[in-house]
Amino acid sequence: MKIGIDARFLGPDGTGIGRYVEKLLENLEKLDTQNEYFVFLRKSNFPLYNPKNRNFTKVTVDAHWYSLKEQVIMPAVLNKLKLDLVHFPHFNIPLLYSGKFLVTIHDLTKTKFGRGAASSKSLPVYWTKNNIYKFTINQALKRAERILVPSNFVKNEIAKENKNLERKITVTYEAADDFANNHVEPSEGRVKEIYNKFGIREPFIIYVGNTYSYKNVQIILEALPKLDQNIKFVCVSSRNSQLEALIHKAQSLGLKDRLITTGYLSDQDLGILFSQAVCFVFPSLSEGFGLTGLEAMASGCPVIAAKVSSLPEVYGEAALYFNPKSDKDLAENINELLKNKLLRSKMVEKGLKKVREYYWRDTARQTLSVYKEILGQ
Repeated sequence: MKIGIDARFLGPDGTGIGRYVEKLLENLEKLDTQNEYFVFLRKSNFPLYNPKNRNFTKVTVDAHWYSLKEQVIMPAVLNKLKLDLVHFPHFNIPLLYSGKFLVTIHDLTKTKFGRGAASSKSLPVYWTKNNIYKFTINQALKRAERILVPSNFVKNEIAKENKNLERKITVTYEAADDFANNHVEPSEGRVKEIYNKFGIREPFIIYVGNTYSYKNVQIILEALPKLDQNIKFVCVSSRNSQLEALIHKAQSLGLKDRLITTGYLSDQDLGILFSQAVCFVFPSLSEGFGLTGLEAMASGCPVIAAKVSSLPEVYGEAALYFNPKSDKDLAENINELLKNKLLRSKMVEKGLKKVREYYWRDTARQTLSVYKEILGQ
């Protein structure tokens, strides 16, 4: 059978979805020698994927996600190949494609939060795009043979809106075993090199991800004055208007010297910062899975997470939790880690154990099982 996988998100530009696509392909190659796969990539990420399984073929579809171009080009390419099934790893399906497909819905952030929370666009642009997003998501959910989600939280969110969809939904948890397998204790010289590059001084707490307002990153700034020590806050995020707003807020709070921004980091450099941080703080108001927290755990970094959405489901007892609307609650958790070395050691141990509950190979195996069910194999 001929299966297509939309891998245009693959690579750092695609953030969490890019990681999901990369690991799904890597493990499907090892698991499936029966079906023929066509992997769709843009020109910019075409060199990033080099299949080792001869049944996997790269195909160029040079259209960016959320573009009119993808709505025109993708259906033409898919129809020409006469595929038996296509896997879209995000809701942005080509609306004119009428073949069989399944879709992965990572979260409902774009429909759940208003302008500013998950978008930086002006009101008219936001209104137009948001309505297109909602229509496309609804079409994806309605027309898909099956729907893959990374947590029961997302499954329940979808089912809440449409109970009839529940029978089509399969939970396939994501993983960070690759982060755990690749983690090595960094040399003192390498740590010093990264510290000097970004002006980092210990102790520091770390956050990794975008800075849209639903990520609630400003609460970390608000907690800093309540900490027992003069801790730095390292924010690993791409430079954009949301990050600029965070920097401006730090200035207004008199905390400019305590905020350090790094921009995008390689997994290796990120793993080093995780391993040296007091903790990783995940204050997000909504997450479909919370992969970055597992990556922090895999690097031996304690996690303090908002007690909302999927995070308690995924992290269990391996994280400390706080009320995401209370900077005082967050500060108390950080202070407790600072003064209680035994607690910190226990959280590191629990985190390393938790990571071993999730494997990308299992994600791929469950996904392949769904493919086969749809194809009647």
